[in-house]
Amino acid sequence: MKKRVLAAFAALGLALVAAPATAQASPSGSTACESGVACFYDSVWANTVPKKYSYPSTSCTALPFVAKALINATERRIALYKDTACTQLILVEPANSFHSYPSHEVRMFRAL
Repeated sequence: MKKRVLAAFAALGLALVAAPATAQASPSGSTACESGVACFYDSVWANTVPKKYSYPSTSCTALPFVAKALINATERRIALYKDTACTQLILVEPANSFHSYPSHEVRMFRAL
C-alpha cells in the first residue's frame, strides 16, 4: 500500500512539473514557421522574428524590410523581386524549402 501511495505522489509530482511546459503556447515573436506559411527574415540565419504570410497571394506583396532568408512552408512556388514595382525578378523559390540570400535584397514577393 505504501509503495502505491508513493508511486501516486511521484506520478502527480511529475505531472505538475511537466504540465506548465506542455501547456505554454509559443510566444507571438516566435521564429518558427508553420505549414502553409511563408516566413521572411531580415537575417541570412533565419534567427530573427519573421514576417509571416499565411497562404500568400498571387498579387505582389511588399515586405516591411529587406528579406535575407525565406522559409517557404507552402505548397506554392514563390517569386522574389528586388524592386518595389515587382518587375525585377531575382529567383523563384520552390514549395516547402528554405533559402538565404546573402547577396540579394528581396523587397517584394508573390505566390505562383
